[in-house]
Amino acid sequence: MFKKYKPLAIWAGIILLFIGLSVIYFNPILKGYNLPQMDNTHSIGMSKELVDFEKETGKKSQWTQSMFGGMPAYQIRGDSSANIFSYINKYSRLGLPYHTVAIVFLYMLGFFLFMRTMKFNYWLSVIGAVAFAFGSYNFIIIIAGHITKAYAIALMAPVLAGVLYAYNKNRWVGAVITTVALGAQIAYNHIQITYYLALLILVMLIFKTYKSFVSKTIDSFIKTSLLLLAAAFLAIVPNMTNLWTTNEYSKESIRGKQDLVEESTQKKAKGLDPEYAFAWSYGKWETLTLLIPNVMGGASEAIGNKPELLENTNSQLKSVVAEQSQYWGGKPFTSGPNYAGAIICFLFVAALFFYKGEEKWWLLAGTILSVLLAWGKNLEWFNMFMFNYFPLYNKFRTVEMALVIASVTIPILALLGLRELIEKPEVIREKSTQFLIAFGLTGGVAMVLYLFPQMFSFMNEMELEAILSQKANNPQQAALFDLLIEELKASRMALLKADALRSFVFITLASGSLWFFSKEKFGAKYLLPGLLFLIVVDLWAVDKRYLNNDHFIPAHQVRNQFVMADVDREIKKDGELGYRVFNIQNPFNEVRTSYFHRSLGGYHGAKLQRYQDIINQYLSNDVAVIMQTLQTGGDIETVENYLAQMPAINMLNAKYIILHPNMAPVENRFANGAAWFVNSIEFVDTHKDEIDKLQEIDIANDALIHKEYAEIMQEYTFGSGSENDTIYPTEYSPNKIVYKSSLDNSRLALFSEIYYPKGWKAYINGEEQPIIKANYLLRSLAIPAGESEIMFVFKPKSFKIGQTVSAIGSVIVLMLILGVVFRKKIMELLGKSKDL
Repeated sequence: MFKKYKPLAIWAGIILLFIGLSVIYFNPILKGYNLPQMDNTHSIGMSKELVDFEKETGKKSQWTQSMFGGMPAYQIRGDSSANIFSYINKYSRLGLPYHTVAIVFLYMLGFFLFMRTMKFNYWLSVIGAVAFAFGSYNFIIIIAGHITKAYAIALMAPVLAGVLYAYNKNRWVGAVITTVALGAQIAYNHIQITYYLALLILVMLIFKTYKSFVSKTIDSFIKTSLLLLAAAFLAIVPNMTNLWTTNEYSKESIRGKQDLVEESTQKKAKGLDPEYAFAWSYGKWETLTLLIPNVMGGASEAIGNKPELLENTNSQLKSVVAEQSQYWGGKPFTSGPNYAGAIICFLFVAALFFYKGEEKWWLLAGTILSVLLAWGKNLEWFNMFMFNYFPLYNKFRTVEMALVIASVTIPILALLGLRELIEKPEVIREKSTQFLIAFGLTGGVAMVLYLFPQMFSFMNEMELEAILSQKANNPQQAALFDLLIEELKASRMALLKADALRSFVFITLASGSLWFFSKEKFGAKYLLPGLLFLIVVDLWAVDKRYLNNDHFIPAHQVRNQFVMADVDREIKKDGELGYRVFNIQNPFNEVRTSYFHRSLGGYHGAKLQRYQDIINQYLSNDVAVIMQTLQTGGDIETVENYLAQMPAINMLNAKYIILHPNMAPVENRFANGAAWFVNSIEFVDTHKDEIDKLQEIDIANDALIHKEYAEIMQEYTFGSGSENDTIYPTEYSPNKIVYKSSLDNSRLALFSEIYYPKGWKAYINGEEQPIIKANYLLRSLAIPAGESEIMFVFKPKSFKIGQTVSAIGSVIVLMLILGVVFRKKIMELLGKSKDL
């Protein structure tokens, strides 16, 4: 009886083990504590308006007014109600805490499933799952709040499992696994991780194509590939709503076409600016963090956070050194290194010598590609080629993220090598030279860095230049600045040496265990638990540097991150519809204002390109002027007068300016209002003219229209204005705005609403009218004489059709899954319980 249910009991035990490890790591949640996460906080602030709207109306808006004057809400709070994979994701989390425990649980479970499909035994599968899950990057993104990224990473291994199962064992079963795993991953909506996974699969297919030609199995390979292509299609269809709207929006965002750049360079400009995309590039020497976490100092935190580093520091400089960052690499800042584990790195290198299977080559190639991509601007010739010519690559930023490929390939190949050594321990003795080389390339390197750390500078160029500049300006204190450099280097050197020795010890323990195992001093039943213990201790300790119990705070403090200040209460007394608020305190990287008001600022990685252009040319400068005015003793009246010269703020109807949470808001008397009529229209030939001339015209009376709308404008005749002309909003919600107008003659009206051509519809007295872009950023309409009701409604076809396609695709996938399950059951009843 027990034998019959033994596999089920083992699976249940392993799942409980994974849950247990996850809960123990995040044990403060058992005491009612929560983890504050920056991106999660941003999400709360960004989506508050959308959440409130849904509660009030029972409907979901696909547009938000709370950030950047208004933008599509697809990437903030999407609608996945028609996507079967969203429900699969929900139930696979087993009700565990979404932002913490469930992530690590799925890291382990997903990789464990992959290992089992590769015929690893339970022990090796658990070791692989833990090694992958507890890689430092997987925890650093949790504390940062990159939740959807974490879940997408957790599903990389299951997708690989489906693809490999299709090629290596059963194409039909593999196709079904691929459909479910890939569909679930895409549903988490982190396209960049899916893109990197696709690159890895592409590398795999190149090697498998070559092998199929050599082994003359090309027909079978093509059949399986076509079936997997169909599986990928089925994975995509239920996700169509999000994919379609995202693709549509990306063309209008900073990741799409750049009109101003094209006009100035006469070259097509699509995608991100390379400097922005490559800002977070991994240094070449920084790649050693895979083996030794503190090669570059670890995270961008003050040296003073580790008092032991200052014990021998000169007393005169101790406070100065304490304020400096531990991290000295080339990135602007970092939350921590990508550490794969010393033991795993050793096993990975050993696998290159001892594992002969075909997987070795595409896993190695994938790892190398991952590193090359992560180097970004530090390998400019290669990565600029990728950026300019490889499909979609220029849509993504933070290229160090490419190391997620290595975070999967390194433990896979490491465990393949370990399995080889477990099954054939005699090869360690027979090929002791290769074994020692593997040790030398990992443990030996760690020991060399411990003994000779002086090979590194321990200073980045900008940091060194800043100190040398101060030294040049203060020659009388030159010796003190030289000493500062030496003390700073000494502190960072101590970090490197400690971790180099640490990695050496772990590698020595693991390699020594394998050597004694090959000598038959003990068996695998002792070796494997021992290696699991060492790997857990190694990775767990490093992870705790960046995500530990000290990061948790009482739940009520997490909920109280958005507390209304006096300035917010004062603004909210205003019952006028359609006004906006501009907070000059870090406006384009904060969401607190968006939580309470319709903001000109916000935080998002893919703003509308038109709005980014306005930020670059006007709003950023406006912030600088206001800040400088206050810092140089200017009063509020001076600030108010400057507002008259700020066209972007006024045409976006920023009625209130927040100077500081503890100060009363500045009421901007120059704000244009929700809508207004203009008396003159100037047509411009270029987009640059349109944005440049905003500072030359009278925003309240003049309008700039690009020549592309000249033909439409010819259809209208505008009369002179009258004191009796009025226009005002009567209804204002995220996706629907209604105005009333009364005119003696037809006139052109401008609205302080962001122009977005993919979904906004305008109706005047029930008849649809074309929306004309004005002043580079705004919507305008030709309003007829008399009484009119004007209505803007956000009705994107991409969303409506996408929902229909998603629902149909979900039904097909559900039928496929049920068909596979029932077919298997029927075959079991018929005594044919083999693979389908």
